[in-house]
Amino acid sequence: MKNQSIHTIQIGSIKKQQGAVLIVGIVMVLILSILVIAGVNSTVLQQKMTSNLRDKELAFQSAETTLKIGEDYLLTSTETELANIFDGTNGLYTFNKNRALKEESDWENISARESETLFQIKEKPEHIIEELPHIEVAGDSLASPKIITGAYYRVTSKSKGGTDASLVVLQSMYKK
Repeated sequence: MKNQSIHTIQIGSIKKQQGAVLIVGIVMVLILSILVIAGVNSTVLQQKMTSNLRDKELAFQSAETTLKIGEDYLLTSTETELANIFDGTNGLYTFNKNRALKEESDWENISARESETLFQIKEKPEHIIEELPHIEVAGDSLASPKIITGAYYRVTSKSKGGTDASLVVLQSMYKK
């Protein structure tokens, strides 16, 4: 016969577990979950801030491009071509000190000149050109002061970025 050994387990020798490891594990998982949620919230907030900044920059760049288009129109037009065309149509106006163009609603009753739609812009940017009152300036020569007249214009452009929330209005003064 072979030697057979019989192992017996004594039930009384195993200690009863109190569940402390389970509670520590649950607390650790809870702490890690809170950290992950805080990280996700921070990432979402940063993504929104970056998106808003991008939207604002798109609107600004578009408005600046449209402003340049208005200035180029004045640059390429002769004084004869510009004479008597500032009649309130096609984005060409005479100066009105009460005309405010700061808000979207200020542009509703204005006949503006549309520019080309730029990539990722919500709607076509617009601009108007206002002929300002003539200003007579003394010449720069001390020997013979003469009166120099020049035509002055104000170009105002408006653009939105990728959303309605980003409205940029820019103005420039132009002397011809």
